[in-house]
Amino acid sequence: MRKLLLAGLGFTLLFASCSKSEEDKQPIDVSKTKMLMSGKWQLKAYVFVNDISDPTSMPLDYYTPLPGCEKDNFFIFNTTNQVSLYEGNTKCAATAPDSTVYNYNFTNDEKYLKIYSNPDDVDNSLILWGDVKYPTVDSFVIYYTTFNSTTEITSGHTKTYTKQ
Repeated sequence: MRKLLLAGLGFTLLFASCSKSEEDKQPIDVSKTKMLMSGKWQLKAYVFVNDISDPTSMPLDYYTPLPGCEKDNFFIFNTTNQVSLYEGNTKCAATAPDSTVYNYNFTNDEKYLKIYSNPDDVDNSLILWGDVKYPTVDSFVIYYTTFNSTTEITSGHTKTYTKQ
């Protein structure tokens, strides 16, 4: 009798431990916005290509020559439409604010990001914009182009941010 009672108790514990809890039944939000809101993001690489239409135009490292006061800055995505750019431990200008709040939005199924300062004139107040890829949950890469009307050259910019 005792063996039956122990076996019954064992099965009860086994089934109770395997049942789904309420947390397990909640859908997981895997949006890129939520991913970005989960940490602070610092620039770790910046590659520049002078002329993207010229196959001989070599990528240049623009990250290494950046001053330390720019390398230690980071973004924190506060809400689903606001992001703060924080000065790191070293400021480039002593009078610069510790942080600046910007607006942002995603388009194209969270594959295109715009960070801007003026919601009434988004395209003329862009801070950072471009196609976004997410190689890992701890990094994102943004790619954008700029056109120089004087030389009629389109340059490519690739910036990699990692979670700190």
